[in-house]
Amino acid sequence: MRQIKRKAGVVLAATALLTGVSGLAASSAQAAETATCWGTNVTNNSSLETTMKGTYNLKVGIGVVCGNVRSVPSGSTFYVWCGAYNPDSDVLWFLGRVKGDSTSKIGYMSSDNLNYVSGTWSYC
Repeated sequence: MRQIKRKAGVVLAATALLTGVSGLAASSAQAAETATCWGTNVTNNSSLETTMKGTYNLKVGIGVVCGNVRSVPSGSTFYVWCGAYNPDSDVLWFLGRVKGDSTSKIGYMSSDNLNYVSGTWSYC
């Protein structure tokens, strides 16, 4: 009888754990659905120079859900014009351009993808 109660307890604990995990997955999916592509004022008020940590997409707005301007290869120089935090994730994003690109190809890059070289940044 004691062994049956122990097994029942294990089954109940496993069921509760699985229910909790599936609830987290649903919450994460709902959060992803509500993500927004944020924008800022176009302001060039910074002197920050960075390089790409890897190959990442330059975005049309602040957030991974935003469309792409273009792919930027690892090691490329990215000149920061200004920065802003994504209200959905609290991640810092920079508006700027890739060295060699015209100013018509500006876009946003997550600060997580960049290595500091020199200079400072200001808010957009």
